[in-house]
Amino acid sequence: FALVTRGWEAHKMARYELTLRKRDKEMSAEASRTFASIDAKATGLLTHTSMMIAGLGLIAPLVADNHFEVGIVVAEIAIYLLIALGCLRCLSVFRTHEFEADDHVHTVIHRELIIRAELYSLCIRIAIVFTIVVFIMLPLLYFWTEKAA
Repeated sequence: FALVTRGWEAHKMARYELTLRKRDKEMSAEASRTFASIDAKATGLLTHTSMMIAGLGLIAPLVADNHFEVGIVVAEIAIYLLIALGCLRCLSVFRTHEFEADDHVHTVIHRELIIRAELYSLCIRIAIVFTIVVFIMLPLLYFWTEKAA
């Protein structure tokens, strides 16, 4: 408890539930549904990226015969890690102190809705394109040898 509330003043702790209630009251039904939809979709995309990272890690010894090919697989894993970071950002929770000022609530919700929706949209597009790239690259890496070149 002390670790996650480090630096909080007593009044902030006392008003925590009130601040959450205020946030929930100020958030429209449309915004709540959109946040829930983005959460569900980002969770699915995070699962996909995790599986791709694991798969690439397992298949790397089969397809990578030299440093260049290992570099390709590592770059693919790195791109999926960036997509995963985007998904985690889409799943982040509001911090309660963002809702303490009355005139600030709608601005925070509006801004966060735009950030999450557009970030998820970007992540899903990159994941689709990059999964196609990996689908094409893996057989090439597997069958291509220096002798064949």
